[in-house]
Amino acid sequence: MGNTYIESETAPIGDFINKVEALKVPVFQRSFAWTEDEIKLLWDDITAIIELPQPEYFLGSMVFKKKDGYYEIIDGQQRITAIYIILSCIRNIYRINSDTQRNEWFNREYFGKIDINTLTINSKFQMNEINNPFFQKYIVSESNIEEIEENIKNLPKKDTNHLLGKAIKQIYSLLIERQKEFSGTEFSSDALLSIHNIIQKHIYVLILKVSDEADAYTIFETLNDRGLGLTTMELLKNHIFEKSGMYLPSVQNEWSILRDNLLHSDPSDRFIHHYWTSIHGRTSKPQLFRLMRKQVNTPIQAVEFARSLRTSARLYAAFGNPNDDYWNDHEKQTRDNLEVLDILDAQQVMPVLLAAVQKFNPTEFRKLTYALVVMAVRYNLIGELRTGVISNYYSDIPKKIHSGELNKSIKVCREFRSIYPTDEEFEEAFSTKVLSDAKKSRYLLIELEKNFNGGSSQVSNDPRKVNLEHILPQNPSNEWIDTITQAGDDLRKYIYKLGNQALVSTTPNKKSGAKGFIYKNTNLYSKETQIYYTHMLTQYSTWLPADIIRRQKELAKQAVKTWRIEFS
Repeated sequence: MGNTYIESETAPIGDFINKVEALKVPVFQRSFAWTEDEIKLLWDDITAIIELPQPEYFLGSMVFKKKDGYYEIIDGQQRITAIYIILSCIRNIYRINSDTQRNEWFNREYFGKIDINTLTINSKFQMNEINNPFFQKYIVSESNIEEIEENIKNLPKKDTNHLLGKAIKQIYSLLIERQKEFSGTEFSSDALLSIHNIIQKHIYVLILKVSDEADAYTIFETLNDRGLGLTTMELLKNHIFEKSGMYLPSVQNEWSILRDNLLHSDPSDRFIHHYWTSIHGRTSKPQLFRLMRKQVNTPIQAVEFARSLRTSARLYAAFGNPNDDYWNDHEKQTRDNLEVLDILDAQQVMPVLLAAVQKFNPTEFRKLTYALVVMAVRYNLIGELRTGVISNYYSDIPKKIHSGELNKSIKVCREFRSIYPTDEEFEEAFSTKVLSDAKKSRYLLIELEKNFNGGSSQVSNDPRKVNLEHILPQNPSNEWIDTITQAGDDLRKYIYKLGNQALVSTTPNKKSGAKGFIYKNTNLYSKETQIYYTHMLTQYSTWLPADIIRRQKELAKQAVKTWRIEFS
């Protein structure tokens, strides 16, 4: 490798595209594959930082192999293509609105020079042989949406060029919407320029240039090792390594352990955001790297920061695995609560957990995990209240835990008492809840059973032994004609109401199928003597919408007793 080299720089993606001589996607590389979800995520990230006083966003790492007169893209073509589509749509909007000067400026700066003989653009960016004809015709050259729609209408929806066409239409619509929000009209040069300014100056990428293909793919594989994302985490790693000096081997070891801990837990950027919030409070994701970079300027700081990350990553992984050895000194109830938080996908509580597990004793931590479960049920799952509000509370609490101001679970609970749904609000929301997530429904019904029996319920958590039953079946037969008729257009809603769901032994449930209510009552529910809320179905002689509503109201009264926090 004596004649090989690796260059790296961090630069705004727009500035890089503007200055690079040419970019090409290798023939063997996969075609464009982004869907509407990835496009919308990129768009949301761009628009989220426009209003920040110091806008800065990291788009990840990109790897290039240097060739004669151009760079071959090893990693990064999906993101580069999406950025090109945004620039193309902005340029085309200027053309449609007769702003010739800006239209020509975009052509010149981003798309390439015009061939004097053909009067076509010699594109700076070449995709692979499958995408390139479409890319050149509809993105590099100036086209209109109608042409694109006509071209892709007969293509399979998963076809790569259909995805390209859909991306153009989606971005064009988002730009029109942005202009309307900005000025109330479908054309606002200021709105377009604000998007372009972010792309040109404030969306950064880590650019890695290599001269040897083996080096390029070694880097590519390393950056993608074990599926971790190339986002803020990757940029942070490079910064820490750069500052570690003589301690580089130690920092590399800490990072390796951190990476292993995150292997089966949440995506790395989610972790890093939760980690930072747990120490420093509320922080927007686009600001993360800029703030963290200021914390690491010396080798000692690099070691300390890497060690802190590694410790928190270990805890983070344990939160997602209640059977982790870390919980051996904690009560079973703590492990159960963590499992419930995972079932409820209560990601917002992670900063609070990261702070509390390091400061609270096992008893106080157990109490806190229970309180967080209650909030996840009352506020999020059943109440469906504003997630941004509770997220702000969970972002502000950790600093107070670290400072010692909040040193007990009850003190933490009092912090969010003002947004705790009252018993009346919770009962009302529970009585009308429609829930199609089987895991969450099972959890709710099992907890109601436990609470009714004073916590001594023998109902199994194992779905292989106890099944979730829809009394009015998901695919009802003609035996349910009266219920179907009365439910009308709301049939699906009644099927997934909590009042229509029950716990039953798996074996007899398989036999019941879509049988009518009388059959199920006689052959199934009457035999479930160990499951109170299922056995009580024998009190009903019919199962019409009114019966479902009545039963759900009964469950709601019990729910108020089951999930509650005593603030005194």
